[in-house]
Amino acid sequence: MTAPVSARAAGDSESRPNSPSLRQYLLFGQGGSFFAVELFGVREVLMLSEQPVTPVPNTLPFLLGLTNLRGEILAVGDFGRLIGDAPADTEDASSRILVLEVPVGAAAPQEHLQDGRLEVMRVGLAVSRVEGVVALNPDQIVSAVEVSEELAPFLQGLYNFEGRLLMILDGERIGESQCW
Repeated sequence: MTAPVSARAAGDSESRPNSPSLRQYLLFGQGGSFFAVELFGVREVLMLSEQPVTPVPNTLPFLLGLTNLRGEILAVGDFGRLIGDAPADTEDASSRILVLEVPVGAAAPQEHLQDGRLEVMRVGLAVSRVEGVVALNPDQIVSAVEVSEELAPFLQGLYNFEGRLLMILDGERIGESQCW
């Protein structure tokens, strides 16, 4: 696994994790591109090669199958196929499953409350590699001009992080996708 991305020097305001304008993001790679998703929506990260995924017949190619995570059955989708890119290599030791936790019915939360809390759904997303956690300023996310038709619904925008272009994803939109 690639070493986690290190924070910038302590004097740099963009890298201070306690700065009120910064949020934590999980940075991951797929193909030659880098993506980030806000950390609060990531429940955990699993090694794809060590988490058995059972294929389900007659489903979309995006869906790798189902996995049992401590008694909870999760659908596992391939992020590469979701965005029209190369699929994640299920045999590669660096491939991971991001367990995303997304609210159910975010558009009408009053209908999906359990004991005063919003009901959530967990899904697994297979990615090629996880780079680490970084602190980013959401105010510096800029609109994407041209992206693939498959990626556009899930993209919040672009972010220049230490000379690398990150595509900032919306975890809720991924979880709400009709592909599941």
